[in-house]
Amino acid sequence: MEDQRGTSHVYGIDRHTLCLASLPSHSASQSLFALGTLGVHDPGEVHVVNLNTDEDQPLHSTVHKHTTGIRSLSAAWSEQELMLVTTDGAIELVSLSDQKETRQLAKLDHHGKASKVLCHQQAKHAAVIATGVTVWDMTQLTSMHTLPVDDVETAAWHPTTTGLATSDTHGGLRTWDLRTATVSIECAHAGRIRALDYNPNLPHHLASGGSDGILRIWDLRNPNSPLLTAANHTHWICALHYNPSHDQLLLSAGSDALVNLESAVSLSSACAADTHSDDSTRPTDGLVMQYDDHESSVYAVQWSANDPWVFASLSFDGRLVINTVPREEKYKILL
Repeated sequence: MEDQRGTSHVYGIDRHTLCLASLPSHSASQSLFALGTLGVHDPGEVHVVNLNTDEDQPLHSTVHKHTTGIRSLSAAWSEQELMLVTTDGAIELVSLSDQKETRQLAKLDHHGKASKVLCHQQAKHAAVIATGVTVWDMTQLTSMHTLPVDDVETAAWHPTTTGLATSDTHGGLRTWDLRTATVSIECAHAGRIRALDYNPNLPHHLASGGSDGILRIWDLRNPNSPLLTAANHTHWICALHYNPSHDQLLLSAGSDALVNLESAVSLSSACAADTHSDDSTRPTDGLVMQYDDHESSVYAVQWSANDPWVFASLSFDGRLVINTVPREEKYKILL
């Protein structure tokens, strides 16, 4: 389906879902997304959904059975591998090379019940969130660091170094260089900060989304007040992600069943290079598009690893929606 919002495709399953990852592909026309199902009493599943824009029937999927439900997943260091957190709190590295089921490659000897795992794509490290954060060296399958922090809500890897940003359950933010806290923002939000992401091109900029429904962008060099505040959600922000190629674009997803595409061009790497002479064709800050394709809380959103104009969102009721950036906004950025 194509309209002023761009192209949209829907993939639905009769299972509860919380987690989504974008996978690399050898084909430029393919966008691959992996989602995990929750099944508490039933085996879990990993669905790999393939959007191929060169085909008449562009949406395909493969389903890989897993022994338990999956509450978190992250793309690992091969297009056939994922890191998983199961519903019983175990952390596994699995292969998707078998077309019918996952194959366990490793299981981390982690103390405590994990809730989330995040893979660093440059360094072969994995951050595991339980009550605190433990960083693992996946080449040796050994824990490297345990950060001196409790009540962690979520975290994000620095895009170019092995630093981390974490949020606590009281609305505070910290950044780490795996040795000491470098920046602390005590009251970044009124309530829990549920989503974090670094700007991939300006890594001193950090975006945060909270249970107050507010999206903020911070300059970690001067974190006294946010650079930008957007209030376009009516309930929790559960996930947010910068576009890896065009960092003026930022996705947020919430428990209000909405997905927002925001533009923050004034705070992007594109701002300094802007040579537009006609203001009518210039990208501007603000809400580009609001997507209401979901009927329940949207817990995950991801950009395609192959196509910078494609993104996917996943709601608790098992609905995956793949959308594209509106053509008008795309041309404003490119021309």
